[in-house]
Amino acid sequence: MITKTIIDEYLLVAKVLFEKNFLNMGIGSISLKLQKDKMLINKQNKHIYEDDFYKSVHILKSDLSWKETSYDIKTHSKIYETISSTKAVANVFPIHTITFSLEHHTFLKPIDFLGKKVLKKIPIIEITNQIEWEENKEFIISKKLKENDIVIIKGYGVYIKTRDIREILKKAVILENSAKILLNSYQH
Repeated sequence: MITKTIIDEYLLVAKVLFEKNFLNMGIGSISLKLQKDKMLINKQNKHIYEDDFYKSVHILKSDLSWKETSYDIKTHSKIYETISSTKAVANVFPIHTITFSLEHHTFLKPIDFLGKKVLKKIPIIEITNQIEWEENKEFIISKKLKENDIVIIKGYGVYIKTRDIREILKKAVILENSAKILLNSYQH
């Protein structure tokens, strides 16, 4: 059963990600695992302030309801299927993190205290073959997220998986601040 509290937490995190410009209409995705085979996920091209922003769907059973949801639904589904402890997933687009991924190579290692404490070293995946990427991204991302809570896709965005929906927000904000600090430190 989906309670109002669960939906309120999901919407709160989505709204803050929207306000930080990490998630927007048709850009990014956020999901919350409700049961073994159910999740809430945002719909395609829906604004966070629309009443029908999200949809409850089966995780492992692709049906007509999937067509209404985010383009990332296959990736979210694969992450939940592969990593059973995961309760929330987001694909966000923090600008400093994406900028850092373009200028630097295989990982982001925070130099600030909070970043070091919470994030450690985050892998950056480079898309070398667009067709191969589109065919295999669910497997590539879920494999990397088995080892890390966060993975950065070079020049594209960030996937975050957590055991608590609020942790998505915490990690996204800390990551973006760490990336901004790193970018500023390279300029001096």
